[in-house]
Amino acid sequence: MDIVFSANNFEEVMRIPVIPQELNIEEPWNNEEFETIGQGTLNLIGLKGLRSLSIESFFPTREYIFARDKRNGWDYVEFFRKWRSKRVPLRVIITDNQDREILNMPCTIDNFVYGIDRTGDITYSLAVKEFVFVKVT
Repeated sequence: MDIVFSANNFEEVMRIPVIPQELNIEEPWNNEEFETIGQGTLNLIGLKGLRSLSIESFFPTREYIFARDKRNGWDYVEFFRKWRSKRVPLRVIITDNQDREILNMPCTIDNFVYGIDRTGDITYSLAVKEFVFVKVT
């Protein structure tokens, strides 16, 4: 499995070095419930909501043989901080072990928390949400 983030149409690309144990993609649907007089509660099928993804792992600050990318951990932190401050949406692309695309989604960074563990590696939690490009007709 690979998780890649790109900024500004692949101007800068970061491959997540350590794949998390668990990966959850949320795909909400905005259904709406309402009470009726004679039929009780009804559920109306709404429109698709914005997908979201949360990742918790670590950025290595030294070389590990299992790391998929060999940059210093602080390079990843700087990537997410830089593009978030520029207010530019990123694109996240997730592929499985057979290079089949699982997710290809423009996104915004909703939350980015990082810290340093006892070994000096950078632990982090990253939450992104789907970004929809506005079409003007």
